[in-house]
Amino acid sequence: MRSITQAVNEKYSDDDEDTSGSGFILFVRKSSPRKRLPSTLILDHCEIDSVGDEQSLSSTLHEVNELDLAHNQISKWTEINKLIMCLPKLSFLNLSYNMLGSANVNAPQILHSSLKKLVLNRVGIQWNDLVPYLSLTPNLEELHLSFNQIEISDQEKDNETNQVFPKIATLHFDGNRVENRDHLRWISTKFPSLTSLVLCDCPLWTLRWTSSAAREAQGRNMSGSSLASSSSSMGSLSASFCSGDGKTSPCCVPFLDRDCTDPTGKASNDSVLFPCLRSISLNNSMFDCWEEIDQIRNWPSLAELRMQSCPLFQRMTEHERREMTVARLPNLRRLNGGGDISAKEREEAERNFLRRFHDSEVKPPRYQELLDMHGHVAPFAKVKLAPPKVANVWVRYGEQSWNEKNLSLYMTMKELRDKFCFELGLPASKLRLWHSVHQQPMLMRFPAKRLYSYNVKDGDEILIDEKLG
Repeated sequence: MRSITQAVNEKYSDDDEDTSGSGFILFVRKSSPRKRLPSTLILDHCEIDSVGDEQSLSSTLHEVNELDLAHNQISKWTEINKLIMCLPKLSFLNLSYNMLGSANVNAPQILHSSLKKLVLNRVGIQWNDLVPYLSLTPNLEELHLSFNQIEISDQEKDNETNQVFPKIATLHFDGNRVENRDHLRWISTKFPSLTSLVLCDCPLWTLRWTSSAAREAQGRNMSGSSLASSSSSMGSLSASFCSGDGKTSPCCVPFLDRDCTDPTGKASNDSVLFPCLRSISLNNSMFDCWEEIDQIRNWPSLAELRMQSCPLFQRMTEHERREMTVARLPNLRRLNGGGDISAKEREEAERNFLRRFHDSEVKPPRYQELLDMHGHVAPFAKVKLAPPKVANVWVRYGEQSWNEKNLSLYMTMKELRDKFCFELGLPASKLRLWHSVHQQPMLMRFPAKRLYSYNVKDGDEILIDEKLG
């Protein structure tokens, strides 16, 4: 184990070269050690467990702006306090993969206004223990808290007005316990200026419900009212259950066209969530219903979405997933990286969306919007590209002619010749077959070639003659 000062000296100091093997000694003025360290120090995987001498650290690293201490052995928050106080110009600090935990967390008693980016992935800290640190970084713009198993307690959800961090614009919250709409509302309230949010690998299954119990209660209410009546119209059905993807059966997930309500009757207002958010990543979420995805359009500034590998997509091709998402979310400008969604791609997606749900009993609300926009869209014609299996052809041999009905086009030319040899009582070696279309015969030369390969079709003629000699 070593301290930060030792690691800096080992990695960045200019050691004198070893001249023990030289044949002569040249006396020169001794060069001074490095007078100025780079403004960005990379000290990851250096087995650092402490700060070391604070006076030396302060004098040596006082100009450092960015410091990466990921994958070290720092386990005491007191060392972090020393570090912050010794580096007054520090704007970026990465402490990921140091097992700091939440024990004995005491924030330094000094405001650290220069820090703008803080990375605390997999350090084991909980939210309540982090708040004192965030309160002392008033200019923090980017925060990484991924994979800390942070759970948003009921007390935290109810305490929405305290400890707001309006300067933070980017939040990485991957792998934490974000599950439902209340958790999203908590994030939106704590970070009202968010423009970028990453929630990959979170057990997020709903953007509408406060809990699974609320969704089940709403489903029971619907089942006992409009859905229990045999006279309920298809309109009420479409306002009660998820419309699915237009091909498979609708899923039994209750939803409402209006804002959802919880069992206490408190209405949600999803339109106020994330007023500034422009980009969100929801990879590896747990969505199982398209009506959850529809809620994303209620976020007024959202333009970019990353969403892959969730249960909702398991039965769809990549093209179908993209097309459905683009059609349902008119506010999106970019999906899963790459270039912007073009006007042509959006129009094709929306028109195919109308085709997909045209014959569906349960239609999503977006269907009517697009119908008003594009009007009726005719379904694609069903074209059979496979060749026909049989054909009715005329056969001529000399003065004889007859009609061969339901002649298999998968028969080879040799098999057809053998058939005629049996019927005419002639040896196969003496016969030739010609395929005639519009009185233009072509010799059928290849015995193993099937008739459909000769483009034989209804009304054609097969001519038989005998070889000369």
